Amino acid sequence: MNRIHICLLTVAALAACGQPPAPVSPPPPVRSVEVTTTTTQTTTEIVAPPPAITTTTQAPKPPPRVTTTTTKPPPPPPPKPPDRWVLPSGLRGTIESQVGQSFPSAWEAIQVQLAPVCPGEVPCVGYALVVDGSTGTLGDCVIVEGGIKVPDPLYEKGTITFRVNNDINCAGA
Repeated sequence: MNRIHICLLTVAALAACGQPPAPVSPPPPVRSVEVTTTTTQTTTEIVAPPPAITTTTQAPKPPPRVTTTTTKPPPPPPPKPPDRWVLPSGLRGTIESQVGQSFPSAWEAIQVQLAPVCPGEVPCVGYALVVDGSTGTLGDCVIVEGGIKVPDPLYEKGTITFRVNNDINCAGA
């Protein structure tokens, strides 16, 4: 396209857009001008840039999982019973035969029998009372038939269990 065509198109566009008309003046004489257009053909070659070389690096490997094993220490061994025997075998029969007696008096006699086998000749075993009122035994705090339980073996600080018919007047022991 040449310049004249462009100018004419521009004027036409301005007129179409609502430009106020220019002041009227006598038109200038029209000259005849001969226009020669030369067309030059231009070839444009688009050269694409070389493909970008991308290097990919692998993401670092996560550290290996560390497995922790927790072991509990073994439980402590049970306490060892005292090495000393308190009750000689002959004394066991004597204690277990005191059935039908009042517990306080029987316990005093048993303490006297145990003192020589305990350290320092001080009684070294205790007792536990179990009330069994179903036997029909008369009296207060009387040891019932088969009511003496001596652990075998009986160690120092052990316990002899006595079954009594009631717990009235047992406090004297």
